[in-house]
Formats: sequence, C-alpha cells, structure tokens
Amino acid sequence: MNPSVFEFLELGEATHGSPQESKILDTISHGFPEHTVVNITTKYWEVNSSAVYVNGERLEGVVMPYTKGCVKGKIGREIGLFQMPSHPFLLKSLPLSQYEGVLIYEEGKLRKIVLPQGSPPSFFIPRKVEGIAEICSENELVTVSSRNVEVKVRDGDSYILFLAHVDHWLTGFHDNLFSVGLLMDLKKDLEKLNLKHGVKIVFLSSEEGPRCCTGSMQYPTKDVFSVISIDATYPSRVVYSSTPDLWSLSSHFNLKRVEMPTPFSDHFPFVAKGIPGLVLYNDDMIGVYHSNTDLPIPSDDGYYKELKSSLIKFTLELDSKTKEELDEKFFEVARQRGYRGDVRDGALVPDPETLLTKFRVESS
Repeated sequence: MNPSVFEFLELGEATHGSPQESKILDTISHGFPEHTVVNITTKYWEVNSSAVYVNGERLEGVVMPYTKGCVKGKIGREIGLFQMPSHPFLLKSLPLSQYEGVLIYEEGKLRKIVLPQGSPPSFFIPRKVEGIAEICSENELVTVSSRNVEVKVRDGDSYILFLAHVDHWLTGFHDNLFSVGLLMDLKKDLEKLNLKHGVKIVFLSSEEGPRCCTGSMQYPTKDVFSVISIDATYPSRVVYSSTPDLWSLSSHFNLKRVEMPTPFSDHFPFVAKGIPGLVLYNDDMIGVYHSNTDLPIPSDDGYYKELKSSLIKFTLELDSKTKEELDEKFFEVARQRGYRGDVRDGALVPDPETLLTKFRVESS
C-alpha cells in the first residue's frame, strides 16, 4: 500500500476546503510533478467553538456538520436523545426538529454525518446519558478556493478518468484515503497498458460537504469517455454502481451487488451529463462510516492488491469498447424502463425512494 496513505491519516480530519485537505493535495502534487491543477470554489466549515456538557461535566463529543447554536435543557424534554440507527441515512427520519437541541449516541464511537437542513444544534457522543445537557457550537461555512489535481497517464482523443476524493470526516481511512493511495499506485500499472483511449487520474477536493461532489461538479467534461470513481471501499468486495452500459464489465470484481448509479459520489456529475460512469464502494463499512473508528484493518493489503488487479482488467475491457457500443447498450435498457428521449444528457435522475438513480420518464 502506498505509504503516503498513512502520512495522510496522521494529518487527522481533512474536511472540504480545509488546510489538511490542501496538505494532502500538496503531497500528491509533489509526487506527480507533471500534474495539472484545476481550480475550484468550495466551502470550508470553520468551527470556532464546540462543547457538550452533561450534568456539569464536559463530555467527549463532536458537533454534527453545519448545525450550530447553544441550548441548555433536560434530556428528553428540550434536548432529544437518539441512539445511532442501523444505517446513516435513517438519521433523516428521526424527529430532530421537535427538540431545541439533539444528542445522538453510539457506544464507544463518534461520527459526523450531515443531518437535514435546519436541524437544531446537534452533537454525537460515545455513550447514553441522562440529566441536564448543555450544548454549544459556533461555526460557519466560508467560501474558499481549492483545487483538483489531475495526473495524465497517457494522451488520447478521449479519456478514461479515475477519480478519488481526498477530503474526509474524522479518520477517513476507507472513506477515502485507501482509494487515494490505490490510484497513486495504479498510475504505474496503467502506464504499461497499450490502450486506445487516453487516461487521467484526478484527485478531487470536496466530495463531502453541504452539497455532494463540489470538486467533481467543477471538473470539465469535454473529451471524457468514461469515469470510474473509487469511494468508500472496504474489504473484501464492492458494490458496483454504474450506468447500464458498464454492467457487463462488473465480472472483473468480487461483487456484493450491481446497481443503478448512486447520486452520492463523484461519478454522478458526469453521469448526469450523459457520460458512462461507475463508482465502486462497499456499504459493508457502515459500521465505521464517517466515524473515528475508520482505521486500517489486517485485510486491507490483500483487498488493495485484488482491487488494483480488477481495475486493470476492467480498464482493458472498457478500452476495447466504442462510444457507439456503450450508447447502444444504454438505450436498450433505457427503452425497457420507459425513457423515450434520444440523448443521454439528463436521462438519469436521482430516485428518492431507492437512493439510486432512475431513467427520467415524462408524464403523459
């Protein structure tokens, strides 16, 4: 595994637009002197103060992203107390707005997960508590400049892009430092391949944040043949989340499932514009997702080698495809699912019921 990953881990949390994120991008830039910088505008979440007290004792805790304000009250009355649900997305279904402030707990663990807009000041704490709580956080979102770092592997008329975001909440080893290190190492393997298409590796700023995928949304899409985002991978398999024209290439991976593209990763701004796209992730990591326990585990090394080998085989087959072949497969599935348009751009839209995407179907 690339040793830079462990250097990045030592930097601590590297949120979107933060100085720590910039340090990671600096290291990558120095490692690839031929890189190109793609400047972007993003938001940095600047936390000026945060604290949680229970019965007068300061408790370990982290403020939930973008919530702010100060509240004191009885737990169960002014302050809502909730156990972390089985899946992070279920936090959105909790009645948070019924309380002046919120505490969310999970034994021995801290997490940072974005709550619905307008949520009261909220903290995550590592144990269940009772009594009187006082929570307070002063923070703001500040507009800052950041950058994506692009590394060209080989020239071409159109390009296969490999993407990995460098920003992360708390420890962030598998989401997403593992993927960053994987792509840093993958460059040497890709250089050995005799490919028809050009190849670029892009290390992205600001995938996490008040709005997903701020870095990739500002990346130019001209001459992009296909995109592969590596995001939140975890031993020892992958969820293969892609446009239908890439489903047949899933055979190169140890699969948990194949699905329509999720809108929650850096491939999606490209997919929304009609470009074939894929994200590899693994929701087996839900137990450590956005937590302070997302750290290296013994099976990482074997998974790292397996995933790198699978990506090489995938790339060779993808490179053998033409745009016309991919379009034919895409529209075959699109017609089956009710899409009647004649362009890929805008054909796929987020589906709030499945949290994936679906083909846009015009109402009659």
